[in-house]
Amino acid sequence: MAHILKIILVIVAITYSLKLINAQSDLLVFSGLAIVGAALYFITTDLTNLLDQIKSKL
Repeated sequence: MAHILKIILVIVAITYSLKLINAQSDLLVFSGLAIVGAALYFITTDLTNLLDQIKSKL
């Protein structure tokens, strides 16, 4: 359940950061890109942990 909530949180963070990427200010664009990068890193590590837990239960 916690993994599903984390995935939903990443989707919300990426959605919000895409609004920042479309902004006029360079600072907002770079902060939006940083949020996207951090969210993608977070989701890959979380999915790796989830897959490891599934493999260990098999």
